[in-house]
Amino acid sequence: MPLTFAIIDDEPLAHTLIESFASKIDYLTHLGNCHNAQQAKDFLAQQRVDFIFLDIRMPQVSGFEFLQSLSNPPKVIIISAHKEYALESYEYAISDYLLKPFDFERFEKAVRKVSAELTANDNAPNPTKSTSNHIFIKDEKKHHKVPLTDIRYIKANGNFTSIELRDGHIISQMKISDFEKLLPAEIFCRVHRSYLVALNAVTLFTANELTLGDVTIPVGRVYKPNVRLLLANIEKTHQSSL
Repeated sequence: MPLTFAIIDDEPLAHTLIESFASKIDYLTHLGNCHNAQQAKDFLAQQRVDFIFLDIRMPQVSGFEFLQSLSNPPKVIIISAHKEYALESYEYAISDYLLKPFDFERFEKAVRKVSAELTANDNAPNPTKSTSNHIFIKDEKKHHKVPLTDIRYIKANGNFTSIELRDGHIISQMKISDFEKLLPAEIFCRVHRSYLVALNAVTLFTANELTLGDVTIPVGRVYKPNVRLLLANIEKTHQSSL
């Protein structure tokens, strides 16, 4: 299965090595590099990834402290030069522990373990995915019941998310990654780190951007496979209506 990941480590050489190894595995997509916990927290607030490579010893905030700060962390592969943290790390439900220096064979084994865990999760019932024709969206004080057909697109905007409707919009503190998990993939598609669009709202498209009426939305490089799937679904819907 395709997997997305980010690297969180204060050592540039670690980023270079992981990127090199990952480039040899065709189902991996690298979405981000963070060099401290604050960068990582900001990144994960805007971008959902399947798993992270996480160093333990980082300035100011350690890898363990960073994990404790996350309410819904992705899968985690620890990368560390210190074997004495291995036992403690498993208290955080990590997937694997890579002791630096590690070779490609050991790297690939850890990635396969994450893939197996995520595949098992996908096959389990998912109570958070919307199976009705509406969702509830929380703003600062209220929960709004919104029909799925009313949503045109969702945009991440700093610490907030803007849900653009056919008639108005809602500003929410929910993350765009929360909406990506909640909304059905056959109707909504992530096309950019900041945008999630409704299939039926797309009126024009090219390889690099989508048009939704009077709004133009960019297509991120790493999301182009999502857009190809989106276009295939549009074509399929069009043919079935003929």
